[in-house]
Amino acid sequence: MKGMLKWSVGSVVLLGLTVMLVGQVKPPKDPLAEWAYPKAKRGKEGTTQPPLVWTTFTTLDSFEKVWDFYWGKVTRGAPVKPAPGAMSGTLYSGPPDPKQQVICAHFHNVSPAGKLGIFVIREFNRTVSVTITQRAKERQTLIVVAVDQR
Repeated sequence: MKGMLKWSVGSVVLLGLTVMLVGQVKPPKDPLAEWAYPKAKRGKEGTTQPPLVWTTFTTLDSFEKVWDFYWGKVTRGAPVKPAPGAMSGTLYSGPPDPKQQVICAHFHNVSPAGKLGIFVIREFNRTVSVTITQRAKERQTLIVVAVDQR
């Protein structure tokens, strides 16, 4: 009986330590969080395991407001604007160190069917793709964000 009591106490102590350690393990950081549009509804999820993750966001904000938000993120707040009438372009930023450089290609088009904007951002250890669409005569703007962490 004494041996059984020691085993039971030891098991409870071990279980308690395991629960404490598991409680201290932080879940991995959401790689999509920094690319979420403010107050947008997060929708369909793609793969949730790195290296490739993606999700959708929807908002009632205008296409232009969403485009401007992501343009600000991509240009890191620098006062850079696309050339008037330009539908696409490439931006380069960062110091000479390749690990800190950022390359961004962008495309923007408005047609009778709706509006489309795409950003592809290449950093040293990841590629981020942001696609923004708003169909003609619809209020909802759809945003698809994909992050490839390679």
